[in-house]
Amino acid sequence: MSDEYPTTGSASIRIDASPDQVYAFLTDLEKLPTCSPENVRCEYLEGAESIEEGTSFRGHNKSGDDEWHADCKVTIAQPGRSFAFEVPPGQSYSTTWRYDIEPDGSGSIVRESFSAPLLAMPDVYPGKIEGRCENLTKACVTTLANLKVALEA
Repeated sequence: MSDEYPTTGSASIRIDASPDQVYAFLTDLEKLPTCSPENVRCEYLEGAESIEEGTSFRGHNKSGDDEWHADCKVTIAQPGRSFAFEVPPGQSYSTTWRYDIEPDGSGSIVRESFSAPLLAMPDVYPGKIEGRCENLTKACVTTLANLKVALEA
């Protein structure tokens, strides 16, 4: 693993919605993909019907001409506070996606972050995709801007 390749990124935004409203949107697998520039659809796995720690789901993604799916496992499910999941679950180089929500007056500060250790492995896909960390960080900005629009509409 090399320190010369960035592996983390984040973005934050203030939204005029309560932490509970933000959390409910983020953990709705039908609504969440409407904010993402890559995720186009999610589905529960293993008979799950709601988000809680340990829930498995599959994300269907598209970027340019590339399409793929990824299995995810929820690692944090704290209503009104935090939501995180690991992709793929249980691997030593899994990516963790996390949303943290803090109350801010009548609204919320929402932070989306990721930690993707695989990006530090340039000889392994997707680590060799130049600019991938920067693109994922831009995706956080886009996702949060879309979340703000959806919740403030």
